[in-house]
Amino acid sequence: MSTPKAAVKSRYKPSKSVSGILLMILHAICMSILYVMSKNLTQSLHPFQVAFLYKFTILLAITPWCFWGDYRKNIRTRRIGMHVARGTFSLLGTVCFFIAVSNLPVSNAAAITYLDHILVILIGIFYFKEKFTSEKFIMILFGFIGAALIVKPGFVVFNKYYVFLFLALIFWALNCTTIKMLGSTERTKAQLFYMMLFSTMFSLPFALYEWNTLEIWHLKYIFVIAICYLIHSVAFFKAFKFADMSTVMPFDYTRLVFTGLLGYLILLEVPDRYSIIGYGLIITGGLYSIFKETKLIKKLSESRKNELEAESDQI
Repeated sequence: MSTPKAAVKSRYKPSKSVSGILLMILHAICMSILYVMSKNLTQSLHPFQVAFLYKFTILLAITPWCFWGDYRKNIRTRRIGMHVARGTFSLLGTVCFFIAVSNLPVSNAAAITYLDHILVILIGIFYFKEKFTSEKFIMILFGFIGAALIVKPGFVVFNKYYVFLFLALIFWALNCTTIKMLGSTERTKAQLFYMMLFSTMFSLPFALYEWNTLEIWHLKYIFVIAICYLIHSVAFFKAFKFADMSTVMPFDYTRLVFTGLLGYLILLEVPDRYSIIGYGLIITGGLYSIFKETKLIKKLSESRKNELEAESDQI
């Protein structure tokens, strides 16, 4: 028989789904803070310097965790070349994003980052020979139309910094590809350590060339965005342990809401109506793909379960 104290504790303990949703919202808030603070930093520091300080701070933060316990086992690898490639793609994506966000409305940049899902899908189709479904087609179509409404090519003077934003997406998609290739053999600690190590090493010469004198507020901002990155990483992956993708993934789109609010309150940025329509199309395509793909996965799982039950009845 449960005690009154245990009953009260059980009543106020959130369900796994709620915990997953809250973690995804926490991830969205952290990413929004990272976007806005990055834009502020790149107004007075070169993106190469910001990227180096950002990666170096994260490296310092994760090194004790990576080396805790059997450090040789934690960071052992036979695929150092692939780690170099991942560190390079991660750095190039970060630098291109910092260059773009320093010269673009932060909400526009945040909205277009959702297109990295599309690039990962295309890489999966052409490189890993994954199936091309109608849901993926709709997501791609809505994503490109939404991006066109945000960028507005041919209707206003084209902002060249959107090129850097699309380059960032390409490098991030390539980074995701290396993660997929490393995931079968490499430990999480090894992947994170080598990515940050090589990103820091490769960014240092460029940062020194463009180095500006640091002020106290610069260091505070760097510390905050590094902490936001770490919290976002943990929250994002933990969310999927508490609930399935169809439950938590839609709340990733709150990132755009939080970025818009922070952009308005801190940077005084207000998106135009065409950009807002573009945001809506990108979100709609993403949500449609999430729900349809999840429904298909559940259907296949139930079908497989029925097949196994039928086989067991025959034994």
